[in-house]
Amino acid sequence: MVQLERQPEVIPILGEANIVSDFDLWPNYVGTDLLENFPSSTYVLVTDTHLYKKYVPHFQDWFETNQGEKKARLLTYTIPPGEASKSRETKADVEDWMLQQKCTRDTVLIALGGGVIGDLIGFVAATFMRGIRFVQVPTTLLAMVDSSIGGKTAIDTPVGKNLVGAFWQPCRIFIDFNFLQTLPVREFINGMAEVIKTAAIWDATEFSFLEKSAGRIMACVRSSSKDRIGPIKEDLKRIVIGSARVKAEVVSRDEREGGLRNILNFGHSIGHAIEAILTPQLLHGEAVAIGMVKEAELARFLGKVSPMPLQDLPCASPLMDFRRV
Repeated sequence: MVQLERQPEVIPILGEANIVSDFDLWPNYVGTDLLENFPSSTYVLVTDTHLYKKYVPHFQDWFETNQGEKKARLLTYTIPPGEASKSRETKADVEDWMLQQKCTRDTVLIALGGGVIGDLIGFVAATFMRGIRFVQVPTTLLAMVDSSIGGKTAIDTPVGKNLVGAFWQPCRIFIDFNFLQTLPVREFINGMAEVIKTAAIWDATEFSFLEKSAGRIMACVRSSSKDRIGPIKEDLKRIVIGSARVKAEVVSRDEREGGLRNILNFGHSIGHAIEAILTPQLLHGEAVAIGMVKEAELARFLGKVSPMPLQDLPCASPLMDFRRV
């Protein structure tokens, strides 16, 4: 693995050290790791139109300067942002374009974006030429702590979300905290719902930390400062790495959701129903936040939990912003 002046945090999943997290991974660390450890004749970077201008030209310049004698191709493809792109039609468009570009089985896909990009391009990787390598570069908090980890790939259908897909593990997941610097406030809150979910199901200490830190974290996130995450860098590393580590452990013990992995669906049964009705006005994490409270209330009504755990969930409301959703 590539060496830096400081060593990034590496989280194992399914027996492989494939989740790498730190600041300043894009583009140098990511590009070097790809060229050294995942050699290919063609790399295909897929992102959305909002992210392309800010992040792709820099990577193209780095790739052109540093690939040396390897002479690999770097192709780029953009899709519109938003859940509507996670469709059969968009998947077919990407695949047809890759075939036109004469991509082969040694192609490496790079999914740069949030959950929509990761889910869609992961599914393309699972089916193109019967399966090719891909890496995740999550740019949203939700993707960093949840959707990029675990190998679930899918598209939506008119009947419901994520009903057509495959389990297909990425070769690497690069979590670069710098992407959070420009993440919109609403998208940050969207991701924090999954962070809170993970703490609620797994780690009371981390849940307590989130309760105590909520006000300070949100004050920085809502700041107009160019370095708004500077004062909370260590807090962000703690919550992202902690959540990613839990997800990786659960997936390693139950990759295909045969039992334990179902615990990660807390808030999602009711949340997905709400999301199906209110999307795109309501984001995934916002729906899950409501779903967690409602499912906890239902569990209390059925006598499955005591009232005490239930009353703690709204305590994290500065992070999930219940007052708005």
